[in-house]
Amino acid sequence: MALRILVVEDNLITREMLKDIFDILGHQVVAEADDMSGTLSAYQQHKPDLVTVDLSLPKEDGLAILRALRQAHADAKIVVISGNSQQRIRDEVLQAGALDLLGKPIELDVLKRCLEAVSAHGNNPPGPEDHPPVR
Repeated sequence: MALRILVVEDNLITREMLKDIFDILGHQVVAEADDMSGTLSAYQQHKPDLVTVDLSLPKEDGLAILRALRQAHADAKIVVISGNSQQRIRDEVLQAGALDLLGKPIELDVLKRCLEAVSAHGNNPPGPEDHPPVR
């Protein structure tokens, strides 16, 4: 199943790279944002199947965006992407409702497995208890 994805990333090069990768893997980026208001607005407008959120953003951190998005849309499927994939950070984002934490640089096979897991679970997204970490 092709996913409709909202990419939350402030770095234009990384955002374009993610868009290219998602396209190659058969998915579609339907919206992009780089802050909380843009994310909430884009989610409301596009109702994506998946949201990828960078943890380090200049205006608000990705964890705050994750929490706000989960509060406004409890069914939102969110994967956090970060250069910091320490276990403490991983635990924190999973506890806040993310499906997974993927490290930067992004490994194509890891991202592909993550997208396949989200696609396979449809409206019942996998949680951390459903699969081992895919870092």
